Amino acid sequence: MSDRGTRVEDVGASSEELPSSECAAPPVERAGTVWVAQAAGFAYRTLRDVSRSWTVLGVAIGLPPMMYLLVTATRSFDPTTKGLFAVGIAALGAMIASLTVFGSQLAVDLEADRFRAYRSMAVSPSADLAGRMAASSTVAALALIFGLAVGILDGAPLGVGSVVQAATVVAALLGLSVVLMTAAIPIVVAANNEQYAQFALSLVAVFGFMLTGYNGMLPSVAILDQSVVQLFPNVLATRAMAVRLVTVEGVSAIDFVGTAGRLATLAVYSAGTAAVGTALARWQLYDKEVLR
Repeated sequence: MSDRGTRVEDVGASSEELPSSECAAPPVERAGTVWVAQAAGFAYRTLRDVSRSWTVLGVAIGLPPMMYLLVTATRSFDPTTKGLFAVGIAALGAMIASLTVFGSQLAVDLEADRFRAYRSMAVSPSADLAGRMAASSTVAALALIFGLAVGILDGAPLGVGSVVQAATVVAALLGLSVVLMTAAIPIVVAANNEQYAQFALSLVAVFGFMLTGYNGMLPSVAILDQSVVQLFPNVLATRAMAVRLVTVEGVSAIDFVGTAGRLATLAVYSAGTAAVGTALARWQLYDKEVLR
C-alpha cells in the first residue's frame, strides 16, 4: 500500500527514520483514496501474514470441526439437534478466527512498537481497523464454511435455499465479527504479547460458547440464564444463522425460532462497537493526540 511513497509493509522502521515529507498528512482531496488504500494495505498484510501461521489457522479453522466430530462420535443426536450443534460449532470457529486473526496481528505490531511509525506516516486509525477487520472477517467466513461443510458431510441437515438466507448468514457473521474484534483490542493491549493474546482470545471464544449453551443452540446446557443468554452477540448471530441453515421441519418448534429482531439488535451492537473500536485504537494504540 502506497501513501506518498510509504508502504504499510515497511512499518518496522521507526518514525525517526522516515523522511519528513512522508510524515505530512495527505491532501484533503485525496483523503478518501488514501483511506481506502491504507485499509486495503492492512487487509492484505493481515491475510498474507496469517496465511503463514499454521498455529492460528489450525486453531481457528481446524479445532471446532474436530470438537464436533468427537462429540457426534460419542453421542447420538436427533436430526434437529445435530443440525443446531453443527451451526453452533461452525460459529465457534468463526468466533475464534475473528478474535485470534485480528488479535495476533495487532499484538505483533504492538510488540514491535510499529504504531509510532504508523503515526508518522499519517495512517488513519479507522483505516487500520477497517483493513484488519476485513481480513479477519474473511478468515472467519472460511472457518464458518469449513465447519458447516464438515457437519454436512457428517449428515447434519444443513443447507441454503435462497439468496435471502445466504445474505442473513453473511450479515450475522459480519455483525458478530465486528463485536468480537472490538472486544479483542483491550485484551491485546493488556496482554502485550502475541502468544498470551492468542491464548486469552481463544479462551474468550470457548467460554462464550460454553456459557451460552453452544452459542445458544442447546439452551438446556447453558450455564447462564436464558434471559441473559439471548442478549449475547454470539447467540444472536448463531440463532439467526441456524434458523436459515437447519433444514429439518422440526426446527420451527424450537423455543428461540420465533424471536424477531436478532439482526437488528446485532446491527446496533456492531455499529456501536465499531465506533468504540475506532476510539480505542486512537486512544490505546495511536495515542490520544491522534484526532483525524
